[in-house]
Amino acid sequence: MKNIFLAACLVASVGTGPAIVFATDSASPGPGDRDYPATMQARATTLTRALAQRIHFNEAQYIAVRALHLQMLTDRHETAIRLSGADAAERDTELAALQLRYENDLNELLRPEQRLAYHNLRTNFTAHRLK
Repeated sequence: MKNIFLAACLVASVGTGPAIVFATDSASPGPGDRDYPATMQARATTLTRALAQRIHFNEAQYIAVRALHLQMLTDRHETAIRLSGADAAERDTELAALQLRYENDLNELLRPEQRLAYHNLRTNFTAHRLK
């Protein structure tokens, strides 16, 4: 059901014309970007471009992943504000749940070979960070 809804949204967005650009500048907001602060839009664009360089998205995936990054950044910001006085364990639990939801949502957007590339990227990045 999610795939049908996502496909319908993507088909509807393709008909919007020049508002959809593969690698938009952070200065030119996409559809719905006016709801987000400019710094968050720039960060989402940076995250999406960095991931797209390694995983090679098509246009629809780029747009969907950028929207996912905007949502993730918003959720993390709201959670950080909401749990600013909470203990570290509670905050870590909430942030881990957000990260897991992001990973699951991203996996739904990727093709199998992209999932493998993402998994390898994530494993190599984590191994590099631990050294």
